[in-house]
Amino acid sequence: MIVGLQTRNCRWIDVRGAVDERGRLNFLEAGRDLPFQPKRLFWLHHIASGQWRGRHGHRRSELVFVPLHGGCHVHLDDGRTKETVILDDPARALFVGTWVWHELTDFAADAAIMVIASTLYEDAEYLRDYDVFLREAASRP
Repeated sequence: MIVGLQTRNCRWIDVRGAVDERGRLNFLEAGRDLPFQPKRLFWLHHIASGQWRGRHGHRRSELVFVPLHGGCHVHLDDGRTKETVILDDPARALFVGTWVWHELTDFAADAAIMVIASTLYEDAEYLRDYDVFLREAASRP
């Protein structure tokens, strides 16, 4: 089940799984749960207290954030709407599409966040200047 957010091009993805006496298992499948074929995986961990990650947008990359352990706040901004969500449930992933400024803050001391990306890393497709992001996002339909 996919649940919407107020920010355009963002939504929650319920992560399927199973539980028994041994513990829990959750999974995402390309072509079924993910809205793209993954090209890159990376994870955030051991984030120093008071630090942030992200603080940029993407022209082409779509991302899915999966909190593997602990959690953080995710600030979303599509150029019109701003909202903050809490990412702390491994059974609920956050899809962040193109043209969304995102910043992750307030990491739990033990947080580990996996990010699934639709593209390989290419610095030129990042929007790292907020004013440039706003101008380019405003020109999008």
